[in-house]
Amino acid sequence: SMMTVRGWSRGPTASQIGKPAVHIASVDLKGKAYELLRQNSSSLLMEDIYKNPGPLQFQGPGADLKPISLCVEDRDYMGRIKQLQEYLEKVKNIVKPGCSQDVLKAALSSMAHVTELLTIMSSPSYSGQATI
Repeated sequence: SMMTVRGWSRGPTASQIGKPAVHIASVDLKGKAYELLRQNSSSLLMEDIYKNPGPLQFQGPGADLKPISLCVEDRDYMGRIKQLQEYLEKVKNIVKPGCSQDVLKAALSSMAHVTELLTIMSSPSYSGQATI
């Protein structure tokens, strides 16, 4: 959630009073979303592109729209998927009948490790914090 109630007291013997507080969220000035904002800053001043008037829209024209920051992340994600597919295609073109034993050994070793790592990371018990 974006808000919480933080406890504080006015003196050593006073009872604690809850005070609303907004969580601090810093902006990544080197992130894709901020870079897109900088690139389009002049058009944002002149054009009416105000599409998401709040964090939650349950109905109306903005209800099904994603925030621009998520769209940028999705594009980056799909770009990385495409890059992975290109690497896999290169491996398929290099490692085929007739390649050297050294190339085959290196490919088998690397792919075995990658497969093992991805299997562990894809398991339901993986929390993202395990060290391998």
